[in-house]
Amino acid sequence: MPQAQTALVIPAHLGQFKLAQIPVYSPGPGQLLIKVYAAGLNPADWKLQTSGNVVNEFPAVLGLDRVGEVVELGDTVEGFARGDRVITSCHFIENQFQGFQQYAIANASVTGKIPANVTYDEAATIPICLGTAFSALFSEVPHGAGLPAPWTSEGRNIGSGKAILILGGASSVGQFAIQLAKLIGYSTIIATASLKNEALLKSHGATYVLDRSLDATALTAAVSDVTSKGLLGMVVDAIGLESTEKLGIAVLDKWHGQTGQKGTFTSSEPQTSALLKAQTALVVANAVGIPSLPWNTKLFNVLFHDELPKWLKTGAIQPTRLEVLEGGLSAIPAGLKRLENNQVSGLKLVVRPHETV
Repeated sequence: MPQAQTALVIPAHLGQFKLAQIPVYSPGPGQLLIKVYAAGLNPADWKLQTSGNVVNEFPAVLGLDRVGEVVELGDTVEGFARGDRVITSCHFIENQFQGFQQYAIANASVTGKIPANVTYDEAATIPICLGTAFSALFSEVPHGAGLPAPWTSEGRNIGSGKAILILGGASSVGQFAIQLAKLIGYSTIIATASLKNEALLKSHGATYVLDRSLDATALTAAVSDVTSKGLLGMVVDAIGLESTEKLGIAVLDKWHGQTGQKGTFTSSEPQTSALLKAQTALVVANAVGIPSLPWNTKLFNVLFHDELPKWLKTGAIQPTRLEVLEGGLSAIPAGLKRLENNQVSGLKLVVRPHETV
């Protein structure tokens, strides 16, 4: 094992990214050291770098999505061996667990084996975005919608006869929300997106794809046109802007007016708007795809360690489309700038840290 590795670091608060040599970590009890073969880029990465929020350790390493090969096992680890290809849930936020480096630590409890039909690049599109979508649907209220987990008998077909609206269906979180809704048997899955992504979202399980540019009045009417009265009780906001919150709330307000029942609104990046706080006709849930949060821990242990490998093998959950950025870690700053400028649609940007130039 090498003693040093290349990482992309932020040297100081609000600093710019730079390549640096840092030590290779040693796994503790219950941990794995993985050689990071692929890392995904997320909007959270540029937001953390430009806001300085949460990051307290400098030089700081970011990168919530990482997958790779097990190269060392800590004490008490069972069920893994050196050479295993693994996918692991994100960890927010300590340097040793991050993806923008060549070696990283993973907690074995939230790590699963990648099946042969999935590449490292494909697997890197999954962790934080699947986790966030999963939390939105299955974590307990007010941290999610509180649906029974899909591996339970109660959860397996909980969506039968019901409709769900997913705002931002072409985002990575939105694509996984569609797939999870299909997994639990939703009869009608409606997504908003650019219509150029309609075929992609329908391949994941969307029943209808509505133009993301529709205003609240037009979207409410379009949803009413494709659902029967009483069907729609949940909106998942995969974008997390105040504008998308307004859209989701407007649709659920109409549903509440028709049925007298409370709807459930979940957001992948909740705002603190007075609009949300004032809602009485809604169950409002704020989803965060971090396994260390107590309401996520047990769910994510089963999700990543046990169920996800099976779902990937059967195709029940599929990776998103992706673009590999040439240059390894060196390509990350330009890739994050594309995300910041909304220049990425319907796919995930991925880097291979060991190809760093």
